[in-house]
Amino acid sequence: MNKLLNVDRRIIYVILVIALAFPLIRPLGIPLLVNDSTTAVHAIIEGLDPATDVVLLSFDYGPSSAGDIHPQATAIVNHLTKRGIKWVGVAFWADGPMMADLLIADLEAQGGKYGTDFVNLGFMTGGENAIRSFAVDALVIPTDIRGNKTADLPVMQGIKDMNDFGFVFEFASGTPGYEAFIRQAVDPMGVKFAAGVVTVSVTGAMPFYNSGQLKGLLQGLRGAAEYELLIGIPGDGAAAMDASSLGHLVIVGFILVGNFAYFFSKKKK
Repeated sequence: MNKLLNVDRRIIYVILVIALAFPLIRPLGIPLLVNDSTTAVHAIIEGLDPATDVVLLSFDYGPSSAGDIHPQATAIVNHLTKRGIKWVGVAFWADGPMMADLLIADLEAQGGKYGTDFVNLGFMTGGENAIRSFAVDALVIPTDIRGNKTADLPVMQGIKDMNDFGFVFEFASGTPGYEAFIRQAVDPMGVKFAAGVVTVSVTGAMPFYNSGQLKGLLQGLRGAAEYELLIGIPGDGAAAMDASSLGHLVIVGFILVGNFAYFFSKKKK
């Protein structure tokens, strides 16, 4: 009992580091209770027609919030790719095109065709006004990030305004964000819209989901992990949640062992 009461703290740290590192290297996919807001996003994409529907993804985040948001973007893009659904990327944050290009680089390495299967239109300045301009005229951006004429891109054929997209999803980490989309596209035009937000913004976004203005909502890193489990492709989200779960189990385990050793030694005395 005395040995358990006086375990070298370095041993505890080593065990905790191992418990945190292992699932980050190899995600375990520990089951999670999936929120209905996550299931709603999955159901919408499952209901799209790969032959006719094109999805608009708005990359409105940067490196500072990528820990929460980028795993969501990866999971959504993986689902679209899995179903053979084309998508168009746009950004109303200056860092957004860079985040989209990280995903596009992986897709091209796997054989995806830029301009046909997906495209990055780049950053459009103007905040909420820019969102409105794009909502009513999707060709307001004349060229994509690679200098191609937007109107000539195969993936943009038949796209005139935001309602021509089968689904619109925004990865939002601040302003302009999902509220601007709701004001400028959802309420006046009836656009089918959902969003993924950073964890601290979940409570602010839930009323819009409950009202139906957001058709779905990914809730921070956990939302990414839930979505990865739904599509059967564990990634960074599931890995982080696995690490968090195992880390907490190790801590609880040491607390239980310490208390058991304390009370047993006290009883023995």
